[in-house]
Amino acid sequence: MTETTTTGFTRAALAALQAGEPAFAAALRERAFASFEAMPAPSPETEEWRYTDLTALDLSRFTPLAEEPKAASLEEVAPEPLAAATAGGERAALSIQHNSTVVSAHLDPEEAARGVVFCSLDEAVRRRPELVEGRLHYAVAADRTKFSALHAAFRTGGTFVYVPANVKVDFPLQSVTYVDRDGVAVFPHTLIVLEEGAELTFVDRLYSHDLEGVLSDAAVEIFAGPGSNLRYLSIQEWGRGVTHLSVQRAVIGADATVRSLAVAFGAALARTELESVLVEPGAHSEMLGLYFAEGRQHLDFRALQDHVAPHCSSDLLCKGALTDEARSIFSGTVAIRPNAQKSDAFQTIRNMVLSEKARAMSVPNLEIEANDVRCGHAASDGPVDPDTLFYIQSRGVPFAEAEKLVVTGFFQEVLDRVTLADVKEALEATIAAELEREVEKARAR
Repeated sequence: MTETTTTGFTRAALAALQAGEPAFAAALRERAFASFEAMPAPSPETEEWRYTDLTALDLSRFTPLAEEPKAASLEEVAPEPLAAATAGGERAALSIQHNSTVVSAHLDPEEAARGVVFCSLDEAVRRRPELVEGRLHYAVAADRTKFSALHAAFRTGGTFVYVPANVKVDFPLQSVTYVDRDGVAVFPHTLIVLEEGAELTFVDRLYSHDLEGVLSDAAVEIFAGPGSNLRYLSIQEWGRGVTHLSVQRAVIGADATVRSLAVAFGAALARTELESVLVEPGAHSEMLGLYFAEGRQHLDFRALQDHVAPHCSSDLLCKGALTDEARSIFSGTVAIRPNAQKSDAFQTIRNMVLSEKARAMSVPNLEIEANDVRCGHAASDGPVDPDTLFYIQSRGVPFAEAEKLVVTGFFQEVLDRVTLADVKEALEATIAAELEREVEKARAR
């Protein structure tokens, strides 16, 4: 197998990516590269980054382009990335990105005949520029941070989805990004465009085994047209040794609904920004989060429910469990703009701490600039309720098993809102495996 590697975030590497691109895409990269060179690294001295310190992250360690040979069919895809993609039920499309290259992307011909577009973002830029220009790096701007600029300059692979007006895609579309090289930087980018009345379910999975020094710098841009309906699920299962930075931002039109689920089980350090912008009346956002951290993992979540237009609603529910010496921070903000009268917004953040050395923090925020709204928030961080444990143990259940039952029930409120049966079963199995490891640790002690 032939491997091509480019080292260094240099202008020469940038030029190689710009070759053959339409003028608008090459210009986007050029402006992003200028921002990357000019902008300082995020500082923990600022409120936005106070809980995650990236000053020790040495970008010179990473290779920005790690190409793999493309596959003419799934039979030619390497076994491990294929295995990462084959779990799950029936789907209408599958894309597999192996390191920097989308090696395979297939869409059901019936969906293609109805005008659905599903391909790598690189391909969409070249072949469907009329659908991409004006949207790429619009929701997640290149000059947002130094890492957003790095992403926009050196983005490779990625997934593009377009669903025409009033087209309902019955089965989920799935994208898998798989990394198996140490020292690489990957830039997963998902761009989803739903026209008026379109419906779609999309599953994004990021997966690797434990690696040495990998950077995942990701972005998700969602444009939900009037009356559209999107279910978007992101499942982050990076191995240890991966630093994961991600921004997911949905722009939601009139009477449209975006329901998202963000799952975080992996990475040594992960910072995930989840944002819904309700820009027209009647827009609705449901944001679910689920995470389990162990060892010395560091998980930093920032969520924004941004009500721009009146008569919109949003709901956020996130639950996490931590053990060993893991750390989590969840900062959620509901922003009600001056014109967003009749807004209805709520957020709930719950953390369960399973060891004395684990730490969790929740920071809910309300920023209300309108006077006819209904908003609220709730947050809690703490150990398993001792009275509940005592009650279960009094029925003859050992402590470790009792704790496992309580934590399983704790996550159920989120899992019950997952409508894809195969995804729900996979999440339940992963949580069960995490908890079983905790039981084994308790038995060993």
